[in-house]
Amino acid sequence: MTENRVIVVSAPSGSGKGTVIRKLMSMRDDINLSVSYTTRPPREGEVEGTHYYFVSRDQFLAMVENDEFIEWDLYQNDYYGTSKEKIDRILDAHKSVIFDITIKGAYAIRDSFPHAALVFLLPPSFGELERRLRRRGTESDAKIRGRLEEARREIVSVKNFDYFIINDDLTGAAEQLESVYLAEKCRMRGEDAELIINHICGGDCPPAAASD
Repeated sequence: MTENRVIVVSAPSGSGKGTVIRKLMSMRDDINLSVSYTTRPPREGEVEGTHYYFVSRDQFLAMVENDEFIEWDLYQNDYYGTSKEKIDRILDAHKSVIFDITIKGAYAIRDSFPHAALVFLLPPSFGELERRLRRRGTESDAKIRGRLEEARREIVSVKNFDYFIINDDLTGAAEQLESVYLAEKCRMRGEDAELIINHICGGDCPPAAASD
């Protein structure tokens, strides 16, 4: 009755969206993570099929040619994409799904799923964002500067999102994201009214009056 919620989380690189999402996943067992395909190499500790599906550029572009993605994007010289087949499998099982995705990708998901809730995760400050990027120890100074410049361009996109969360505390940010998810589970969608009425009344309620 209230399954199939689609939650999309975007953020400037280094804001910690993957960590916040994983914390939420540890708190709940009723939401599934969309695992994207990417051409970037795995970072230390990342697991194939858990964090990303890691593929070559040739493999990725072949998937683009075969129209296998709901959306795909080139970000910081690496490709990222969301598999149609894998998302359809989750939603066909009447389960909710959460996306860790670029801003451009978020807009594409909303085009495919108009009821999707878009959440923008923000760092407490650009100074903290730079510290987090450098703490990862996986990228050159030039690449970090590029990510910071991109972040300054991206942050204005918060105005196009439904919710924002400032990630200054992991547990607090995950709890706020859980609150968004719970709110979305209770949000009325077009098909929900009749399902709810029939579930409660067992078919014995009078027809719902038209709204003014």
